[in-house]
Amino acid sequence: MSILLVLSKIFVLFIICNAMTMKQIKSTGKMMRKSCQPKNNVEDVMCYIACIMKMANTIKNGKLNYEAAMKQADLLLPDEIKEPTKAAITACRKVPDSYKDLCEASFHVTKCIYKENPSVFFFP
Repeated sequence: MSILLVLSKIFVLFIICNAMTMKQIKSTGKMMRKSCQPKNNVEDVMCYIACIMKMANTIKNGKLNYEAAMKQADLLLPDEIKEPTKAAITACRKVPDSYKDLCEASFHVTKCIYKENPSVFFFP
C-alpha cells in the first residue's frame, strides 16, 4: 500500500473523529517526511515543502490553495494552535501570487507563516 494512500486514510480518520493532537501531527509528519525526502534532494528544500503540501491537500490544481489550507487547519489542528495558525495562513495568503514556480511559492509561504508566528509553526 502506498504511503500516500495510508496518509489519506489517516487524515480521513482524524477528520471523522476529531482534530489531531500535536503527537499525532508529529507522527503523521514523520510519515510524510519519509515519503517526500527520497523524492527530493536535500538541497531542493523548496520542492520538498511543495511535496509535503501536496500530501496535506493544500495544493489544488498545481497551486497553493488558501481555502484548502484553512479547512485543513480547522479540521486537523488542536484547539490551542488552530486560531494562531489560521491567522498566520491568512497573513501570508498573497505570498504565493509573487511566484510562478510551485516549489518557490511553497517555500516562501511556509517561511512567511513561520515568521508570522514561530510559536505555533510545525512542518515535517
